[in-house]
Amino acid sequence: MHNRNEIIDSMLKLFIIIALPLTIVFGLLSIMSAKLTASQLSSEPTVLLRTPLTEKNWTDLGSVVDPVINLSVKTLSGFEKMDFVLDSGAVISSLPREWAEKIGSDLAFAKRISFKGFGNTLSFAYQSDMVVKLNNENVQLPIVFTESEGTRALIGRKGFFDNYSILFDHTEKVMEIRK
Repeated sequence: MHNRNEIIDSMLKLFIIIALPLTIVFGLLSIMSAKLTASQLSSEPTVLLRTPLTEKNWTDLGSVVDPVINLSVKTLSGFEKMDFVLDSGAVISSLPREWAEKIGSDLAFAKRISFKGFGNTLSFAYQSDMVVKLNNENVQLPIVFTESEGTRALIGRKGFFDNYSILFDHTEKVMEIRK
């Protein structure tokens, strides 16, 4: 009987030495993990730009939201403001050809590409890059300079939509660019 009590005492000591500290450590880790997850879920994303949604009246369609953002584009003479349409249907951002000289892109050395646009029309463009300011951060985006007449400046998916979240809040009538 004496040996049995010693075995039970030894097992109890072993439990206290090994199992109890492990239980405490795992319990603390579980609590810390739950708090971290809760704080991550409750934290708001960083809003880089918040701008009102504007409406444009189309003759046959009526009032339609026009997702336009005003960004500063780096030119040879500094930053210049320009309105861009956020276009999730555009693969790449684009500027009218006349802007190439303003931002210092020499189209003689740029790669000329062809693409099909609205109405399946064939257009030509020149690949380059531009720098825009987004919340005091310089962001380099791939762009094309288009030869098409009347081209609007667009912000497309490549380099922008794949790096930022865009929220169209029609109840608040605002658009947000989030990191």
